[in-house]
Amino acid sequence: MRRFLSILLAVMIIASVSVVSIGAADTGVAKVTMISVKGNSVTETYAVGDTITAYTYLNASQLNQGKIGSLDGAQYYTNSVLELTDEYTVNDGIFDIEGMFPITKTATMASGHWINSEEYVGMGAIYYNASIPSYSGFKFNSDTAALIVAHYKVKAAGDATIKNEMKTLAQSDYDLTRIIDRGKIVQSNFTSPVALSEPTMPVPTGSTVSGAITSYLKTEFPTEVSTVTLTGTDNNFTASVTGNTEYSFDAVPAGTYTLTVEKKYHATREYEITVGTEAVTQAVTINPLGDANLNGKVEARDAMKINQSTLAEDPADKLSGYAAQCADANLNGKVEARDAMRVFQQTQGGQTLYPTTD
Repeated sequence: MRRFLSILLAVMIIASVSVVSIGAADTGVAKVTMISVKGNSVTETYAVGDTITAYTYLNASQLNQGKIGSLDGAQYYTNSVLELTDEYTVNDGIFDIEGMFPITKTATMASGHWINSEEYVGMGAIYYNASIPSYSGFKFNSDTAALIVAHYKVKAAGDATIKNEMKTLAQSDYDLTRIIDRGKIVQSNFTSPVALSEPTMPVPTGSTVSGAITSYLKTEFPTEVSTVTLTGTDNNFTASVTGNTEYSFDAVPAGTYTLTVEKKYHATREYEITVGTEAVTQAVTINPLGDANLNGKVEARDAMKINQSTLAEDPADKLSGYAAQCADANLNGKVEARDAMRVFQQTQGGQTLYPTTD
């Protein structure tokens, strides 16, 4: 009898252990690590069967106010552990574009498939590409600007990675200034927060810097625009905007700045400003080369004023400051008699300062 009870007890223990083991397999866990474009990461643990929303953000507000004109990237994921739950087929690459790319939306082209390469063994991918032929650009101007929002389901236990990479990221400007070029970060003043649950992002702080732009030669060169750049002298803030009537920068941190105004056939001008807690208004004016008297026109009297400056013995009678920059028609850093000659020739139709063709 005792032997029978011992055998029965042993069988019960084995059965109990077996049940526990089966339960653990059914409720396995996955450790998921998400990596941003710049290499920052976040890790969470999930049960098999859980769904995940992976948030990838982009903030380029310190570069062109976050206005992005072109981007080309991918989000890779471990497909042995995770599967996409967005509307998706491997062959056709169909996605919920509006939901997955809330800022670029229908301007985005997207596709996806499994990857067979040494670098991405066991990975799936969402590829995306978006561009916009406008200076307004896509507004990635805060930490809450969603680059890609993808939904996954944990289909198996194990370790998984969701990794963001980008080939191209370019500002929305005339030359499409590159932030990322062929996979290499060439301008680092942007952030790329990632999250595996919807985060509470900090509200951007700072002041607005704005003002009117006055420039000239609009009739001769109607397509040329002014570029206004704000550069911190005691921080790493930098941003540029284009236009011919006004400019504006948002969320500018407190500090001192150089405000630079540039335009083709004009003399570049700089203003020094200080930003505190209040909005700053600074009107800017940029004059054409040869405009020595700063009246917005290039006339024979400008040539005469330049010539008088070259002959003056008293420094007080010589052109200085921004007027001297405008008088330096040949851009060699000096005000000389040949500058006066070039300005005079321009007034006579010689096109020496503003060639009709480059």
